[in-house]
Amino acid sequence: MQNHFPQDNEVTFQCLADFLLPSTSGTAVQLSMLLERLLLNPAVVKRMQQEIDEVVDSDRLPTLNDRVNLPYTEATLRECLRIDTLIPSGVVHRAQQNVNFGEYNIPANTLLLFNLDSMNNQIDVWNDPYTFRPDRFLDETGSLVLSKDRSISFSAGKRECPGQTYTRNTMFLIVATLMQRFNLSQTGSDPLPDISRRRTGLVYGPDDFWIQFVPRQTI
Repeated sequence: MQNHFPQDNEVTFQCLADFLLPSTSGTAVQLSMLLERLLLNPAVVKRMQQEIDEVVDSDRLPTLNDRVNLPYTEATLRECLRIDTLIPSGVVHRAQQNVNFGEYNIPANTLLLFNLDSMNNQIDVWNDPYTFRPDRFLDETGSLVLSKDRSISFSAGKRECPGQTYTRNTMFLIVATLMQRFNLSQTGSDPLPDISRRRTGLVYGPDDFWIQFVPRQTI
């Protein structure tokens, strides 16, 4: 009995590995940056907790069905993905044919990188891009407005990140549950995180920091 996959199964296995490893590790780093932002913005945490307490019964955990009724929580996640672009330059693409784009002539087989971080922080688009402000995705009634989300943290078009849905769903469930059950605080005399000390490279990430999860009394 041969102990190997048929060729088609090998390709499938490799594709699944390509989806699983980046999505799980990338989501963990993105969540770390969000927790860092929340520790620095206690008013955002309080507002998220108030919204969750009003929508989700205390005897159960948040589910994806609650997402539509938690616009501020969703806006906070979108703001995290915008302001802290996990892969600032995006993934390398290759021009499959000669392309004329504006004043540029791009020959076939040219490797292309796109500055997603710069686009997610354009002053002419976001006005105050370096301010962590979830309200930018809401209207005057507090409802989520999808047309206001012009961020491209997962790239765009046919080659956008296939793990986008997984990441957004996972982050929502984890963050909503943490906000429902815990308050965030520093441990001992540890200083607040310094977001200017982010590790940069292919992947953007936070410097090491400590955070304490304190059980809260829910409604």
